Amino acid sequence: MKVNAGQTAIVILVAVTLLLTITATYAQETDYQVESTDIQIYRDGLARVTQIASVDETIAAVSLPLLGSSASNYIVLDENQTVLDYEDPEGNNLTILTLGATTVTLQYDTHSLTLKHGEVWTFIVDTPYNMTVQLPEESTVVYLSETPTEIDMENNRLTLFPNQWEINYVIPLNPPAEFQISDLTVTPAEVKAGEEVTISVKVTNIGGQTDSYTVSLIVNEITEQTKVVTLAAGASTTAEFQITKQTLGTYNIEVEGLTKELTVIEEPPNSGGTSDTFPIEYIAVALVAIAAIVVFIFFILKKRKPNAEKFVKLHPQLNKEEQDVIQFLAENEGKAFESQIRERFPEIPRTSLWRLVRRLEKLDIIKVKKIGLENQVELKK
Repeated sequence: MKVNAGQTAIVILVAVTLLLTITATYAQETDYQVESTDIQIYRDGLARVTQIASVDETIAAVSLPLLGSSASNYIVLDENQTVLDYEDPEGNNLTILTLGATTVTLQYDTHSLTLKHGEVWTFIVDTPYNMTVQLPEESTVVYLSETPTEIDMENNRLTLFPNQWEINYVIPLNPPAEFQISDLTVTPAEVKAGEEVTISVKVTNIGGQTDSYTVSLIVNEITEQTKVVTLAAGASTTAEFQITKQTLGTYNIEVEGLTKELTVIEEPPNSGGTSDTFPIEYIAVALVAIAAIVVFIFFILKKRKPNAEKFVKLHPQLNKEEQDVIQFLAENEGKAFESQIRERFPEIPRTSLWRLVRRLEKLDIIKVKKIGLENQVELKK
């Protein structure tokens, strides 16, 4: 059979096209290699994806495919935990400016991997990678489209191989927070006029969710002080109040229905005829000294007030809610408890605020430290 010139040209064209396609695909695959993919699924259906990829340090950018149809809250770091820039996603690909990095850690949130019908949640993913999936705490798997590589039911963790996956699970509803007050103490129960008294109670959250509770101290049917405590499910703490009374007599102390008595007795007269009167000159000098100290402290604190704009300029990728929280911390002398932040921004859901604080911590903008049973968030200098 004879082959004419036209057929030969077509064969050559097809061969060249296939060769170019294979070469381009290979070049793209060698730009990066995904080392691990971890997905944390929260009770509200939000999935947090964390991927670590090794990249070719000789290229300026890589394009990583995203899991799911939409994503937000991107955090991209290199092997030195330096924040990397990225371009807005085109379709399902995120272009990262690696600039000589050898390792890239990409983290983002998405709601597109989960859906809910009645009480049953469904996780659906088409993954080209091996991955681990962390289901919400206390969840129960009711359906698996395939048998995973590994199932750790104690920690609600599944190890999946590359495939199309459908996982159905249910989450038991936690009962709301419920607070119990006990062990009211008044120390000492009898004092002299003007002496300090400590009043304390034990507060326990016997419910199933973290929440805050306001403890009120009532003296002779008048509310004198309140204190807000935040407790996780099953946790306990001690709420303390300090009071002083100048008037002699017996006082009824009440905290959330528990009652005790406090007795104030007369202070004995001064012995030896010593006068309690100070010369007016001493009082004037003391007042001037106190005023000078207050002014000095005011200027020192004003001078050291954190500058929120500095953090915004250093991290232009911060969203509006993150900038607002930083501004609030700066106005609050650079630190606040998480309960204060929730009170200031009631429009931000509790889980979203928790993730916001963790992102700012990962970006080295804030540090979080435990004080008692609460987390204190503080801007770094």
